[in-house]
Amino acid sequence: MPVLPSSARPSVDELAVLAAVIRDVSRTYRLRDADAQDFAQSVHLRLIERDYDIFRRFDGRGSLRGYLTVVVTRLLLDWRIAVHGKWRPTAAARRSGPVAVALDRLINRDGSSVDEAVSVLQARGTGTIAALRDLADRLPRRPRRRFVSDEALIDQADSFHDPIEGREAAIARRQSQTALADACRQLDADDRRLIALRFHRSCSVQQIGRMLQVDPRRLYRRFDRTFRTLRSALRDAGITAVPQ
Repeated sequence: MPVLPSSARPSVDELAVLAAVIRDVSRTYRLRDADAQDFAQSVHLRLIERDYDIFRRFDGRGSLRGYLTVVVTRLLLDWRIAVHGKWRPTAAARRSGPVAVALDRLINRDGSSVDEAVSVLQARGTGTIAALRDLADRLPRRPRRRFVSDEALIDQADSFHDPIEGREAAIARRQSQTALADACRQLDADDRRLIALRFHRSCSVQQIGRMLQVDPRRLYRRFDRTFRTLRSALRDAGITAVPQ
């Protein structure tokens, strides 16, 4: 295959080969679905920034697929360092030898489960399942760094409960409740009874009217006067809004 001129762009077939190579590399290195998507996007972004120069640098020796596999694998190593930081095996894994280092890499760097890591190495003929599992169980676990979207961060920020705001709101509620209790004590006995029936016993105005044999329309007017009295008393106490 001839070298592409600098003004050329990869053909549809060449981009299809690239997409297949990205999928194969992601499967080979056992990337999770979300990581595989993120990695694929990073590859295309990197190549777009470089005007797809990897295709122009292909000299025709060997297959395009093999050449792209080498390129994409190197990009995967760069992506892993950028996302997870430069990985180094634990001291315990190094002391236990290369098989332990391979397990450490699969579990702590790549995020594979113990079963997945053991299956990969057992398929390579590096040991029995029992021996590999015993070795994996003795390796320390390290948390993997996770990157989330801006939307997820916004949702998390919206759901965050500020303890200082919560404490201030609790203080404001207690002050409001105290002021309301003081204001209610200033009402006459009949008004206090109406308030108790309406809000403590959750009776409707119609029910209160039947209970006291009073026209509900008169009760509505009396409740309105009582509420105005209570609001005025709360304002005098410096309460302008009742906290939720």
